[in-house]
Amino acid sequence: MAGIMAYGAYIPWLRLERKLIAESWGIPGAPGEIAVANFDEDSITMGVEAARDCIQDDPDGVGGLYFASTTAPYAAKSSATVVAAVLDLANDAVTADFGASLGSGLAALVAASEAVDSGAASSVLVAAAECQSARPKTADEQTLGDGAGAILVGKGDAIAEIKGVYTSYDEMMGAWKLPGETLSRESNPRWYTAKGFIPDIAGAIKEAIASFGVAPDNIAKLVVAAPDFRTHQQIAKALGIKDPAKVQDALFAFVGGCGAAQPLMMLAGALEDASPGDKIILAGGGDTFDVVLLEVTDKIKDLAPRRAIKGHMASKKNLDSYARFLARKDMVPAEPDENVSSAIQMWRDRKSVLPLYGKKCEACETVYFPPRRVCPNCHEYDKNVDWKLAKKGVLWNSIDDMLAPNPEPPTTLTISDLEGGGRIFLQMTDREAGTTELGMPVELTFRIIHEGGGFHNYFWKTRPVRQGGIENG
Repeated sequence: MAGIMAYGAYIPWLRLERKLIAESWGIPGAPGEIAVANFDEDSITMGVEAARDCIQDDPDGVGGLYFASTTAPYAAKSSATVVAAVLDLANDAVTADFGASLGSGLAALVAASEAVDSGAASSVLVAAAECQSARPKTADEQTLGDGAGAILVGKGDAIAEIKGVYTSYDEMMGAWKLPGETLSRESNPRWYTAKGFIPDIAGAIKEAIASFGVAPDNIAKLVVAAPDFRTHQQIAKALGIKDPAKVQDALFAFVGGCGAAQPLMMLAGALEDASPGDKIILAGGGDTFDVVLLEVTDKIKDLAPRRAIKGHMASKKNLDSYARFLARKDMVPAEPDENVSSAIQMWRDRKSVLPLYGKKCEACETVYFPPRRVCPNCHEYDKNVDWKLAKKGVLWNSIDDMLAPNPEPPTTLTISDLEGGGRIFLQMTDREAGTTELGMPVELTFRIIHEGGGFHNYFWKTRPVRQGGIENG
């Protein structure tokens, strides 16, 4: 059967302490914090980051991309193709979008394993991401977080083999959104979790374990997604699991509930600490409930280090006010941007904009960006080849611009020298103004540039290398 070849995750740099939400409304607050996407992030950009972490910026051999989200930035356009293009996957890679349900991330993983088993694809990279908004002064506002997870499914030297899959469903009105809505509706959360979600997912796990022929005591880790911290605890109780070490952290304390991305993020966290021979039960859902049995192999010892959950958790900045959080969630009216863009121009420049290709002169070997026909160094005409730029480098120069439009000025403009050649002019994100230093290491991250032409305009930005994760790899 298919197996897990690699894993990755992404957690935004910004966090908000829950006490700031509570203090703003004069209501009880929970401990901990939630992860908050920056103003230039959405589900696509976070899905890209998790996928890059998973495959380590090496698309060679990846045969497909499945993208799952209930907060995808497009309603009638594929987001999977955007992510695949940024990752520079081959044009014949299979792509598909999954959504509508909080179980779509795990459903995409199951579909990927079936595609690999059937021979429809040699491997499929599954990325799930959520950039969520909640109604102010609700429990969801202190519960929901932003983040992404990615799993590469393939055959061969898997770090974890997929030993079984079980699926069931139950139709209940728990939480939902109508077309065009960004905020979820819900009936009665206590009724839904008590009468629906908990017995449904606990029952699915029990049936799955029985059908897999695995003794419950032989399961090393239960990775089960849930809508909130209390429900997560009650699922373990319903299953009779008394040892908390056997239940994977659901990330509610310092990230929040990440919807469709939660099962993949939790699985990445479980695999960070897994040992060969461990049996892992992965479960989640929203009306449809999927349960997957995994067995970790010796190959996990050879997997290159990545940021995944631990590295991203260790790198953060806390927002200093609830108002800044509301602004990032588009809950505060703002002056509309007056940007113009062209779908035709975006199509023409897609290779340089998305996977970031420049040119390399065949005469003098100068690497340059943006791509053009005349070498800026030796001025040879049409003697060049496409050259994929590296995503790491050092800062050559920068300036903080107070005049350029920015939700939170100044706009830090940078010129960076990239590894392997090429000097590039980009905005900087995820940084504190005035803290940049010439010669500091930087890395490139895919972000929203502006809204124009009626569609989202993406490009790359620099950021200081996030500490706490891998610096090289």
